[in-house]
Amino acid sequence: MSTDATAGAKRPSPFSRRNVVLLSLAGGLVSLLGVTRTWITVPPPNTGVQLSAVAVSGTEAASAVMALTVVGIACAVAVTISGLVARYIVAVVQALVGAAIVGFVVPVLADPATAASAKVGEAYGLANVDTTYTVSVWPWVSVVGGVLLVLGAVALALGSRGWRNGHRYERTSSGRAVVTEATMDDIDRWDAFTEGSDPTDGEDGIRGARFH
Repeated sequence: MSTDATAGAKRPSPFSRRNVVLLSLAGGLVSLLGVTRTWITVPPPNTGVQLSAVAVSGTEAASAVMALTVVGIACAVAVTISGLVARYIVAVVQALVGAAIVGFVVPVLADPATAASAKVGEAYGLANVDTTYTVSVWPWVSVVGGVLLVLGAVALALGSRGWRNGHRYERTSSGRAVVTEATMDDIDRWDAFTEGSDPTDGEDGIRGARFH
């Protein structure tokens, strides 16, 4: 029974820093994938003149989505280095960014003719043409990205209070304070690797992280 209790205690939290960062980063990347693809295809009108279909990308139909997506990705990265108060600020900003992405995509889905009017006007000389506007799946992909950003922000607000700020140290038999494998989380391990240290090196701590 004690073994089961220990296993349960070691089960990682769904609101761990790694999970929150990955969820938020996934939201930003999914939104980025969607906004860089073709959202609306407009076939040429029947004018007797040979014209090509117009393809309207997400950046053309809703240019703000690209800028918001970049901010969302920046929020996901900021979570890895922010303190507790800063993480709450990031959570608010990220939630607003995710909601704004959805808010800018929905009008495109509701009225693709208006969203495509600028590009159609350049190609055909008319802002609106009597033809069928075909909306692809990619705007929905950006909507999913925005929703993931909002969920990541909620997870950040709910779970970040229990995260460790910086490294935790343990005392060895010689009295040295060291960072050990038991006191590290995934972000700490990544930081150690980027600094040229091996988090698994040595029995009493990380190489390069010992303090006398």
